[in-house]
Amino acid sequence: MRLKRAHTVRAAQLGIVLTVAVALELLVDHGVINDLILSRPSQMIVRLWQDFGGEELWVSFAVTARDVVIAVTLSLSIGTAMGYALHRFFMLRRALEPLLVAFYSAPAVLLYPIFMIFFGQGNETVVVMAVVLATVPVAINVAVGFNSIAPIWRKVGRSLHTTRAQMFFSIMVPAAMPTIVTGFRLGLTFALVGVVALEFLTYSGGLGKLVSWRYFVFDTDGVYAAILLVAAIAIVINALLSALERRVRRRWG
Repeated sequence: MRLKRAHTVRAAQLGIVLTVAVALELLVDHGVINDLILSRPSQMIVRLWQDFGGEELWVSFAVTARDVVIAVTLSLSIGTAMGYALHRFFMLRRALEPLLVAFYSAPAVLLYPIFMIFFGQGNETVVVMAVVLATVPVAINVAVGFNSIAPIWRKVGRSLHTTRAQMFFSIMVPAAMPTIVTGFRLGLTFALVGVVALEFLTYSGGLGKLVSWRYFVFDTDGVYAAILLVAAIAIVINALLSALERRVRRRWG
């Protein structure tokens, strides 16, 4: 039953995408929307296919992939350590958690000019800001995960005379893992969005720069082809992480 429901949802999602694509194709084809403003979906796909045969797209993709990997690695490491510190130290949690939630809710990209002053208009600014954007949801979810562990699990660990390491890795981590994985998924998503958005702003390289340059030279098909690629990458990554999250929840939830 669950598998059938999942297939129904996927079919509905595909139907919505196809309906929107056909509607946009007709609107542009009949001149309702100017093709200088929006490309036909068919032209986006054709241009993207052409880009796959060139060097420009792959060089841009390599830069973005490198920045995202660095940002994700740093944000997961820093966010996990920060989240565990918020769990362990009550006063630190009381002081920092409201600030982190407020920062998480604010458009942090607006801080770009400040970071540019310290790190310059280059990939360093992109990576540092992406780390800042992605670290916060990771830290919050790690702290929430550890704080939401039922007291009975610690009692079970103490009754079995577990060591601190056994208590942490065999009881606390598995119990908090569903929420932690959610934080990791959000962190990776924020890192990807942050890198591409800041590449667009800083014009420092990557897929964001590619979109910015094509927009500057009025290459409408090229702009939407690059945006389509970024959207496809984000959808695939989010689908893989959602599947991992569901698997973790089934095992440890």
